[in-house]
Amino acid sequence: MSEISLERVAEAIQRHLTKGGEIAKVSAALNHEVKDIALHREPSEADLPLKELRSVLRYWQALPKVDGVAEVLKIDPLELRGSLGYLMLVDSGPGENEFRYALYGSKIAAVAGFDMTGKTVWQVATSSAVQTFFAACYRAVLILRCPLYTVHKAPPQITASHWHRLILPLGPNGVVKRFLVCNTPIQDGHLV
Repeated sequence: MSEISLERVAEAIQRHLTKGGEIAKVSAALNHEVKDIALHREPSEADLPLKELRSVLRYWQALPKVDGVAEVLKIDPLELRGSLGYLMLVDSGPGENEFRYALYGSKIAAVAGFDMTGKTVWQVATSSAVQTFFAACYRAVLILRCPLYTVHKAPPQITASHWHRLILPLGPNGVVKRFLVCNTPIQDGHLV
């Protein structure tokens, strides 16, 4: 198999999100190593299968924005208390493809089997294809400055079948500095 290129994956994702390209091209860029991928730009509440995802989207939608980016870097935990264990705050930079977990929800950590707080996406205990998929999705939100809803199959050692992620851009003056992410593990259509 050929080496997985972040540039190629990011380009395929952005093309899919902006021009409606085939999801098969995203999968091919990942050497078909990430299964059951779905990507939805600017999802509505109706697109989101869980109340935790919908409440985080409503919270983000109510925030003031500049060029599609919510004008905050901190979240109000009281407003998001029903989703707290499923939330991540992911910081962007300083490098172009560096994404660091400032917060990694306790329920995510329990299902995944590890806590990523303080670590980068490149340190997630998973395959390089999944790491690249994560980085390319954050990069797409950074460039397109809009919400992104993703689904992908969880690895077999995880007690969930799929991860459903809602990625929302945060930052001052329309510049994405952080992502508010609701990451929900699903098994048999139910939250784990």
